[in-house]
Amino acid sequence: MPTAAGLMGLGMPDQLAAAVTDGVSSVVVNATAAGVRSYQSVDNVTDALPTQAEMVTAFGAAATKGSGWVGLIKDANADTNFFICVSNGTSWYALKLTKGA
Repeated sequence: MPTAAGLMGLGMPDQLAAAVTDGVSSVVVNATAAGVRSYQSVDNVTDALPTQAEMVTAFGAAATKGSGWVGLIKDANADTNFFICVSNGTSWYALKLTKGA
């Protein structure tokens, strides 16, 4: 993974470079898999839907992430509940996914 300093040296703005290097959890990265990567939390959250407070704990305040920021929660790092969480710049929204058959 490139460093923020390395990306800035290539001309990337400092805030974007910091976001790029901070946006992937090394715990969940599989370098051999193709596709889109997003930040994933493995916090233990409410099974029905994470609360605003739980999403703030997992990702930070919605206002600090900005509108349209997307993160994932793998509940308690288990194979039971998985959520897509989206910031509108003020609040968090969540969608619970259903495990495939």
